Amino acid sequence: MSKSPFIGRWRRVGWALGLGAVLAAPAGAVAAAKPYTEEVPGRGFHLFIRPHEKAPDAQWAHVQALDAVGRTRAAAKQALALRIWWPNAEEAPAAQTTYARRLDDRGKLQAAFDAYQHLVDHYPGRFEFNDVLARQMRLAKTLMERKKGQFLFLPGFAAPERAIPLFQKIVASAPEGEFAAEAYYLIGAAHERAYEYDEAIDAYFTALNRHPQSPFAAQAAYAQARCHVELSADAPNDVRALAEAIAACTLFLQRQPESALRGEIEGHLAKLRDRQAAAAFARARYYDRILHKPESALIEYRRFAALFPDAPQAAEARERIAQLTPEEN
Repeated sequence: MSKSPFIGRWRRVGWALGLGAVLAAPAGAVAAAKPYTEEVPGRGFHLFIRPHEKAPDAQWAHVQALDAVGRTRAAAKQALALRIWWPNAEEAPAAQTTYARRLDDRGKLQAAFDAYQHLVDHYPGRFEFNDVLARQMRLAKTLMERKKGQFLFLPGFAAPERAIPLFQKIVASAPEGEFAAEAYYLIGAAHERAYEYDEAIDAYFTALNRHPQSPFAAQAAYAQARCHVELSADAPNDVRALAEAIAACTLFLQRQPESALRGEIEGHLAKLRDRQAAAAFARARYYDRILHKPESALIEYRRFAALFPDAPQAAEARERIAQLTPEEN
């Protein structure tokens, strides 16, 4: 059955009149239709953790009551529930702090550190930053020293590298903070104890150059030189590693002239230079005795004599220089 064209026309007219009435209505009348209401904090969800109360302020009071009577685990769980279900509530940072501290009290090193880090990442300016950073530093150092795999009579084994990501987060949170130099130094120490000398050198270098006035600068300079010495010892034929070790020891002696470790570094430096001299003399003899290239050998002997005039091989080098030098007419 077809509709009359007049019906469709009048329907369109009705819509136009209704729209005109809305547009012509006073602004106050439209605003009055939806009065402002205070929004409650946004809610989260967790399948297995549910709050005891229905509002964040009541939940926080419940957490404090549990904590006051010594039910610390229940208090921690309910504090976590508050933070999860009402992450934007005014009470959320305090609840997260309580949760982190109760994990800390129980010796849950990694979990406590992560809980403190959640404060740093999500609630800046709403907690005691320096206190949290100090607690994280303590947890990271404890984890660095704690042995892994201890069970019954088994002593376990050291795993200092587990603490490296924790120290890295500390310096990322406060690159110029009071713990930055120590954190960089301990990153280097953890790598060194894991025989990762290249990574250790990088961390020590950062501690030394970003924080030259820090109490850890001298320790970093010494440790950096020590790592270079170890790398050179592991690769005795690596000329570059040898040169870098000599440079690191020389830098330490220049920057730390009054250090109690000066004698040890001087001993390393003397041995390194003896190795460098032996390598230079062996290169000259290689051109001389193996390749039978007197011109190249003469260049190497002269270079050796200039760089190492007091070396045990210096007399032999000067003698060969005299023998290989062309006689002038």
